[in-house]
Amino acid sequence: MKLKNLLILVFILIAAVPLFVGLHSLNQYTGEHYRRQVESHLESLSLIAKKRVIDVVERIEDNTALVASRTQMRISLSRWMDSGDPTELDKIHRILDDAKNGLRHLKDISLYDRQGRLVATTADQPPVRELPPLRSSEPTIRLGLEADQVLAVSRAPLTLNDESIGFIRLAFFTDFIADLVRDRTGLGMTGEWLFAVRHESGDALFAVPLKYDPQAAFRRRVSRDRMDVPIIQALLGNELIMSNAPDYRETRVLASTRYISDLDWGLVAKMNEEEVNQLVNQNRIYIYFSEFVIVSLAVLAGIVLSVYIAGPIEKLKAHTAKVARGSFEEPPETGGWQEVKELNAHFRLMIEALKDLNENLQKKVEERTQALNAANEKLSLIATQDPLTGLHNRRYFAERLEQEFSRSSRYDSSLALVILDVDRFKKINDTYGHPVGDEVLKGVADHLAAAIRESDVVARIGGEEFCLILPECTKESALLFLERVREELSALKFHTNGTRFSVTCSFGVAFQEATTRSSEVLMKHADQALYQAKERGRNQVVEYLEDGRLVSVGDKDQTS
Repeated sequence: MKLKNLLILVFILIAAVPLFVGLHSLNQYTGEHYRRQVESHLESLSLIAKKRVIDVVERIEDNTALVASRTQMRISLSRWMDSGDPTELDKIHRILDDAKNGLRHLKDISLYDRQGRLVATTADQPPVRELPPLRSSEPTIRLGLEADQVLAVSRAPLTLNDESIGFIRLAFFTDFIADLVRDRTGLGMTGEWLFAVRHESGDALFAVPLKYDPQAAFRRRVSRDRMDVPIIQALLGNELIMSNAPDYRETRVLASTRYISDLDWGLVAKMNEEEVNQLVNQNRIYIYFSEFVIVSLAVLAGIVLSVYIAGPIEKLKAHTAKVARGSFEEPPETGGWQEVKELNAHFRLMIEALKDLNENLQKKVEERTQALNAANEKLSLIATQDPLTGLHNRRYFAERLEQEFSRSSRYDSSLALVILDVDRFKKINDTYGHPVGDEVLKGVADHLAAAIRESDVVARIGGEEFCLILPECTKESALLFLERVREELSALKFHTNGTRFSVTCSFGVAFQEATTRSSEVLMKHADQALYQAKERGRNQVVEYLEDGRLVSVGDKDQTS
């Protein structure tokens, strides 16, 4: 065999064969890695969607709590049930109308007495005239179909002086779910969002129109026995990735399931397996083509290199033969090693390109992780902040109150809870308009935030109600502080259209005592003190004493 042919064979075996095997393994790995990327992408999308839904649900709960916490509404409801006074019913109607006008995406509000009979509503046609009492075991928010509209219905109990006086029902438009279902960004051509609630039979009941069945909302179900269907796994509380799973049309899909436990809702993000495999195969075709080109270039380079190396050697052999025959000539110059170096340089470039590809993939994963963390931080801030005043909202306040109550009980330290309410706030809205009312709430909030210590907590828990948590503060210091804040708030001046006016606030304060069993009891005591402050003429601080007496600060002999 000639040297040139032998070198060609050796270079093909050394360069092309390992390269072919390596690229083929890379192709297999890339296909699996790309599919895992699609799965990870679906998981990220479904997690973000779940957090969006939970965030909106928490806003609905906060808005429901804002309406349910209106002191005047509860007082008027109690008085109307006792006396049937039509003026109290008229007050209730005005308060409900004012609350509806102040909340976006709210369809109607209905108020029921303790027997579940309708008392007042903002709807032209009452959705339900009689409802069973609210059970503690059922979700506070339900999805339902009313007049061909999917609504989120929220219910909350109403209490006054530790006594149940009824409950309130709010119906919200579900634009947030419709927007989520319509926005299929990142789900490809066949992707779809599925959103379901549990039917009384245990089946999955779709709560939104489907991409392939626009009439599915509260009409189409999937049997609870179909454990292989993603929406059933979601309602079972299993958050996982399902491959080659049948959807509601028996089409094979790749799906990510999520479960919203507090409301018993299921959420699924899915893509058809056919589209996923098509994307993976497209990527593999590109790799196969690149593999063919690289191997062809390697073979061609091996042939060229073999020729360059074998040529000088064959010339040298020919010259040696001539010398043996007596023909003396200068030996030819040898060459070809420069080409070997260049080929090695090309191989190094290919290796560097593969490394860059891997680093770029890792960089994209890190960028998506950072974006997801940023979105989570933003959702966390939204979930704990009141959008109007910038103070903490009711949810954050409830968590901190429970923490401070436990700490105070553990270390036997002092703890004061204060509820304050802007007096005659509805009159301000009626006289000057809601924008001016919002400015009043912001002014009161700013003053409270500036007045408290770093360890204190201030939150807006109702329409015009605020709460203060004062840990490690003695009774004398707390009462002096509240009197000073009350006087400073009454001295604030607000301006509108050349008119200056001021507001006053009523305060109810309760201190943790040895007999205070829980943070809920402490909250009720402060609420009772606020109620007495309103009854005694407003613009004052009323303290709830350990023996149950209610005393106005500055007049310790006055009791109720």
